[in-house]
Amino acid sequence: MKKLIIIALCVAFNFPQIISAHDVFFSTPNEAVNFAVQNSQVHSLQHQRVLLEMRETRLGFQDFLPTFNFTLSESDSTALLAGDTRTRSFQANISQQVFDGGRRKFVYNVNRLSAMYAYLEHESSLMDFRSQIILLYYQYLMQRQMVLIKGELVATARSQLNIIEMEVAIGITLETDYLEYLISFIQIENDYNQSRRDMNMMNRRFKTAIGLSTEANLTIADNFYKEFTYLFFEPYSDFIWTVIRNNSIELKKQNLSLEYARRMLAFSRRWYVPTVSIHGGISFSGDTYPLTEPRYSLRLTIDFLNANLFPLSLSNAYGFDRRRLSSVTNSASAMVEPQPSHRVQQRLADISILENNLQRTQIERNLHEAVYDLIITHDNTLRFVDTAERTIAVMERRLEFSRREVDQGEKKRIDYLQELIALAQTRIALIEYQTQAAFYERSLEILAGFPFGVLRNEIR
Repeated sequence: MKKLIIIALCVAFNFPQIISAHDVFFSTPNEAVNFAVQNSQVHSLQHQRVLLEMRETRLGFQDFLPTFNFTLSESDSTALLAGDTRTRSFQANISQQVFDGGRRKFVYNVNRLSAMYAYLEHESSLMDFRSQIILLYYQYLMQRQMVLIKGELVATARSQLNIIEMEVAIGITLETDYLEYLISFIQIENDYNQSRRDMNMMNRRFKTAIGLSTEANLTIADNFYKEFTYLFFEPYSDFIWTVIRNNSIELKKQNLSLEYARRMLAFSRRWYVPTVSIHGGISFSGDTYPLTEPRYSLRLTIDFLNANLFPLSLSNAYGFDRRRLSSVTNSASAMVEPQPSHRVQQRLADISILENNLQRTQIERNLHEAVYDLIITHDNTLRFVDTAERTIAVMERRLEFSRREVDQGEKKRIDYLQELIALAQTRIALIEYQTQAAFYERSLEILAGFPFGVLRNEIR
């Protein structure tokens, strides 16, 4: 009763059902993905790291804050035939940059965006991990379904083998026909046993991928192949591409890189935009503590650092005490830096921007082609599914006539066995096509940044 209650709760909240430490139950691929993500320590640590990096950049406004400097000095000196001198001083300074043309704000915003896209990149990595789990999930389902199909083939072939053995014993069938049938049956049985071993291998591989012990009991109750539904994406290709283009992390990174390069290049060429800073200070001096006689200083500095050929710096400083202005200092300095390659460097910078723009355009074009190829391949796979289903229906109808012909002695049982093998192979091809279609759909959802199963709802 307790297990039934747990199962009901898990179904209601779409959680993987963990009956005990050695019993795990999945009914959808999303449950398997959630279980794998919860058990992945690597992705958990990555998630914590990118969150901390985002917080660090959000708090990285120290460039906007003033800086403080404190200095304490003591000096004792003696001189021959002179009195000793003793000096004590304490000085405190504060500096604040009040204008830089918006460079610090731009860098701060870019750093925050970079951290956000690092988080999105982590989400992309997590999507890839989920895609791998989904792929293993469907591979295991497909292998299990193949075992069922081959098991049915072996059971049917064995029953026919028993009949043909009886017919040989009473002399109705030639022994050569029996031996020919037996050779085919041995091959079918060996193929079935190999598929069972492959299923066990896929089971262990899937458990390892989701972080489950290989000794645990894993149960997957998924009717994917029985409930398979058709949805062609080609009529919605423009909508799908628009969604993917707007949500593509790679395109967002390229846009950010290009915009950052453009803005920094524009800032570097604004030689007429100065950097304005204010520096204030207070100092105390004397020969004993407590120190008295405070003196104040204030300095305004204007730097044209972007003037590559002639960097210019202007400074206006004042010194005063409690009673009067004691000093005024005005200074200007300029330095001529010969740069014969200055124009060449400017041209190289322009070409670099153009190359980045072309690279971004090429990436978008390649992504568009990849999305279109995925859509067409998905729809073509659905057409293969439809062809396989119609072929199976015809082959099953043909088998009914073949069974009657075998019972009436008009057809050899080995020929009937070959038809059974062909039917089994077509059924296996059908589940392979269905699995491929599901994987292509998941790939489109990953590119769109959608959770699994959401793309169909968005289209509808």
